[in-house]
Amino acid sequence: MKKIKLIFTIFCSILVFSCEEYLEEPNPNSPVFPDAIQSLEDTNKLVNGVYNTLYNHYLLSIEEEALRSDQGSVGNRSNGGNNPLDRLIWYRNEFNSSTREITRKWAALYRGIFFANQALFGLDKIKSSLITDEEIDEWNKQAAEAKFFRGLYHFYLHSTFNNGNVIIRDGYEDDLSKRNVDVSPSEEVRAFFRKDLEEALVYLPSPSEITERGRITKGTATMILANSYLYEGTDGAIANAATLYEEIINDFGYLLETDMSKMFTTDGEFNSESIFEIPYTTEINLGDNAFDENSLHNRLAARSVPFAFGGQQRFLPASWLILEYLNEELDPTDSRNTITGGNGSLVTRRVSMRASAMVALNDDLDTPLYLSPNTLQAGNLGGGNGNFVISMFKKYSNHDIATNETLTPSKDRNKSGKNVIVNRLSEAYINLAECYIRQNKVDDALSMLNIVRSRWGLIKLGTGNPSASFDGIAYDQTTLMQHLMFIEKPLELSAEGHAIRTIDLRRWNVAQTRFNDLASRTYQPIQYEAPNADLARGGQTSRANGTIKLYDSANPPGNLDILFKEFEGSSANFNRNNGYLPIPADEVLNNNGI
Repeated sequence: MKKIKLIFTIFCSILVFSCEEYLEEPNPNSPVFPDAIQSLEDTNKLVNGVYNTLYNHYLLSIEEEALRSDQGSVGNRSNGGNNPLDRLIWYRNEFNSSTREITRKWAALYRGIFFANQALFGLDKIKSSLITDEEIDEWNKQAAEAKFFRGLYHFYLHSTFNNGNVIIRDGYEDDLSKRNVDVSPSEEVRAFFRKDLEEALVYLPSPSEITERGRITKGTATMILANSYLYEGTDGAIANAATLYEEIINDFGYLLETDMSKMFTTDGEFNSESIFEIPYTTEINLGDNAFDENSLHNRLAARSVPFAFGGQQRFLPASWLILEYLNEELDPTDSRNTITGGNGSLVTRRVSMRASAMVALNDDLDTPLYLSPNTLQAGNLGGGNGNFVISMFKKYSNHDIATNETLTPSKDRNKSGKNVIVNRLSEAYINLAECYIRQNKVDDALSMLNIVRSRWGLIKLGTGNPSASFDGIAYDQTTLMQHLMFIEKPLELSAEGHAIRTIDLRRWNVAQTRFNDLASRTYQPIQYEAPNADLARGGQTSRANGTIKLYDSANPPGNLDILFKEFEGSSANFNRNNGYLPIPADEVLNNNGI
């Protein structure tokens, strides 16, 4: 049963507080630490309380991060003003220290740190009473889990706020006045969270040792530690990152998933490549408010799915991303790319398996969507009046178990039980490839990228035999890095993880140039027409404005009003914050240590 996947049974009876009240307070002062901690059973409840903090949407801020990167677009592509203002602020990079979601993300992360410190305080309190080896082993495991989360949340703060200069909260403090402290330099924050992660690694179980799916493992901690070195970016840090990514790939038993029915589906939760995954459910506590950040369900399906399928289309794939998915070249020697078409004959897949897993496209006639044969038959991914939907991210939707987001088991589009994958093995392969490129090991980097591409049946990079399976390009450091930055990584990890794309564009120092380039492109929605009804697998054979192309001034459409651009706001405004979030105004106002 799904609820067995980890039901650290989330609501701790000894930790009762109001999330809404907490979020109004910029510092984590609201929870009250219980005096009576007597046993490992008590401390385990505290550790479970730390796990509970994962459910807060603002930890990952997937919706906001997709929009402020180059991967997301608003629901109404051609009429930017006709979109929710709270989405436009992110899409145009107009956020500031008073933006609500920034305050909530900051509070969510420090709330998690507060609970981790609370658990560590409780563990220290009972340590001297432990006698048996079993008790000591359990104590070490609980402490490792708490340290992992404290390190993780400081890492998230460091990589997204204030150039990495954030507050270090290194212990439980019951004197409220002592919680008013200044930010620490980026280097000190980095050293602090790495120490936590390294100490956690010693006692965390290996992936094969866990009995509750969703528990943190050595593989999870290794991945976060590796990413921290990659983000640091010095030659020494890159060498450390490469070593850790090699361990993830070779030592923990992870495997790239090759069963396409297990990629971003309910059946594929905790699949063979999952390293860090948040287990949502609608099997218990369904009565909890959808906007209660302690609830066990999430709102991401509603946010990412178009109106046609019962969603709110608050963030959609950017136009350039759609075109790149449509343009992925298939390996003609991979038998998986030959399928039985709607007319019963063997045909070549119209889009790549990667595109089919990541996004919905009208041109994908052979991948089911919302229990229909394909996107074209399922609903209208087209649109008029400037509302050019064209595509949707599938990874947060319930496209595999319902006909509409309002007809899922919860019967509420804002209560999805779909898991959220934070880190998976293909990210390790691609990040290792980046390390190899930095070290001028181009052949090794090509090998890593081609392993990922082969999983999807994509044509491989470089030269080799048979030649038809390779693109024939002689890559060097520069050209391969360009491919990784603008094709491989964004298409593999679109709108995924913790601010991956935002951080990447910033650390590569290409964000401003990228937004300028994207803002200069003009797109034209065009009629989608399937070849015939048989191949379309149903009576629907066309969609008005069902796909797009780059505008060609030599062959303009009859109605120029349908042309649109994207990322003009980000091009103009990126330099306001340069890829970082500011410290919330409420924190500055209430924390007299800053």
